Amino acid sequence: MSQLRQHTKRLSGDRQKVLFDRSSIDACLDYLRNRTDANLVRLVSTSGCRLAYAHHRWSSVSPVPTIKDFWKKELKKVEWNEELGASVEELIRRLHEKEKLWLDAVLTYLPRGHIFDTTVYLIGGYDSVVYGKDVSLNLAFKQYRADPREAVYYLIHELAHAGYLRYHRMPEVAHLATTRELLETVMFLTHLEGMGVASPFKLRVREGGLLDSDYKVLLDDAERRSRVRNYFSLLSRLESEPNRKLGPDDSDVLDSFSRRPKRLWYIAGGHMALTIEKRYGTAALARIVREGHGAFFRKYRQIGDLGRAAA
Repeated sequence: MSQLRQHTKRLSGDRQKVLFDRSSIDACLDYLRNRTDANLVRLVSTSGCRLAYAHHRWSSVSPVPTIKDFWKKELKKVEWNEELGASVEELIRRLHEKEKLWLDAVLTYLPRGHIFDTTVYLIGGYDSVVYGKDVSLNLAFKQYRADPREAVYYLIHELAHAGYLRYHRMPEVAHLATTRELLETVMFLTHLEGMGVASPFKLRVREGGLLDSDYKVLLDDAERRSRVRNYFSLLSRLESEPNRKLGPDDSDVLDSFSRRPKRLWYIAGGHMALTIEKRYGTAALARIVREGHGAFFRKYRQIGDLGRAAA
């Protein structure tokens, strides 16, 4: 099946280009219907599946499987049924219909004059992720079937990442050598994820689209503050010994900030972004995207909120 039409939008005189490519989700659905090797070969040849695999390789510190074994494993979690096929088409329709909504939302939280030249690869079976300037969006995610608006919110989240990575290079997590490098990576990813969480926040609240657990926490003041304190407690340990060489016991540190159910750098990053926005305004928060994670943490700590003790 051919690619979806290209989306081009002019906002404030700037030409925005976001291209949707559905070749991966079509190949995925064909494989789910009939799990033959030929269909798997077709699936792993698509650009969206290659992008998701590249992201998995980037995020893994242990040996990774071949791309075919990776996708066979991922798609064991997904079962074909007519409801899934209908859901995919409904989600694609919604993404097109809500184009102005999601594009305006994400541009609000990026530096003025930001221009997208991004492909959104519609996939099934792996996380929605960003890699370089492009994005993959997992249309088989069960949360989207529970509330189709979630696909729009997640698209905003991932486009916020793609926008952020126009100004900053992703750290090489497999080559970290010292706690200082690990600390900088945690702070980088906290800013990255914080902006992803913050970008659809107002839209979610306005529409009542609060199915995602991160937003339930952010709207629960006691739980939000508990997790932010937990985050800065872990961060302070890295800050206390910045020049130590990393050892085997440090292999789980990144997971301790990201894993469920706490999702600490998502919650702390979102909290920090929303706190900065409340004090200094949305435009100021968007400008910090260009400056990077150092400026993000300094601005937050100037406020004297929960992270001040860890400064």
